[in-house]
Amino acid sequence: MRGLDVILSLIDDERTCVADYRKYSDTVAILFAIRHLLIKNPQIARFIGVESKLKGQKGNYLRPDLVSVFDNDKKGLLFEIKWSLPIDKTLLEQEIKELRKYIEPLFDWKTSSRSVAFHDLVLVCHIDDARRAVETITELAKNSEYACFKNEGFVVWAWFINPPKTGGQKEELRFLSSYGNTRNEKIEKLIKQVGGILIPEDVLTHLRFTYTFIPEKPPVQYTMTVLVQNVFPTFQRGPERDFYEIDVDTIYERMKTFFPSAHEFDTETIQTKRRWITEAIERLRDLELAERIVGSTDKWRVPIPTLRTRRPIQEAICNKIAREGMKHARRRWTTRGRMPKPLPKVRPSKQRPLTDFV
Repeated sequence: MRGLDVILSLIDDERTCVADYRKYSDTVAILFAIRHLLIKNPQIARFIGVESKLKGQKGNYLRPDLVSVFDNDKKGLLFEIKWSLPIDKTLLEQEIKELRKYIEPLFDWKTSSRSVAFHDLVLVCHIDDARRAVETITELAKNSEYACFKNEGFVVWAWFINPPKTGGQKEELRFLSSYGNTRNEKIEKLIKQVGGILIPEDVLTHLRFTYTFIPEKPPVQYTMTVLVQNVFPTFQRGPERDFYEIDVDTIYERMKTFFPSAHEFDTETIQTKRRWITEAIERLRDLELAERIVGSTDKWRVPIPTLRTRRPIQEAICNKIAREGMKHARRRWTTRGRMPKPLPKVRPSKQRPLTDFV
């Protein structure tokens, strides 16, 4: 791998890493923006909860991202938010196929009758993923097994955020309709208006400061950034020292304090998961920003400060991840050995070299 190729690959990997961080961060605001929309406008639908349990046909419990009911609790409206959808066609199909379980009849609704006449499902994804999602849905719907994707009540919304601009234009979040229609007339009127549904900057800012995670697993660099930027510094108080020792349970309890559960109806929604923390701190170890204490499985030694940088934490972490990935690529390339030099070209015997004519 040549020097220029290495640099370009490093830049591309770091850019992708940061982009995924930002997309997940924005998606956190997306989920809670929809929650905010429903809570502030109960005439659209009555919000029930984040990850509220519903029973499937086989008796298994499902947890859609957002659950609500409308028309006097007679009809249901579910939202499933995806921070990212696979580029690979096969993986994307698998992801879309999983949505069928939310379209089939569901039971144990938080209503007096414990049931609804029918329910709609809204898939919410980034505008960069919406076109591929719709194409995949349209193709799958040709198969009788997934014909439900053609039915009224299965919908795709795309979201995008306009950053603030010079001249006074503020940051804004918009939802646009990309596929299908819900059977909720009020929300259809909002989403089909010019410019879709607008969430203003002040609401967006409040949501970002209040919520940090959504039910879907974040990219590991996101959790790493939260640990380094928000959690680890709270353990660094006291006498001057080079490191401190800590276990995963303590980190988990501290994160629950910073990012508290949302108690809605009879459901407790925990913003962060213990396994996400374990994955993130193990990745920090790979970058030499943490060290497992010998003889333990979940106790760690963390340096003070964890990371010295003038860049935003997420960018510095992504740079380290990209560099570490490049080192592994170089090792694999080196172990394969150098390619043999190509043999010199042999000219036909009757062909004279140009130097003979000089």
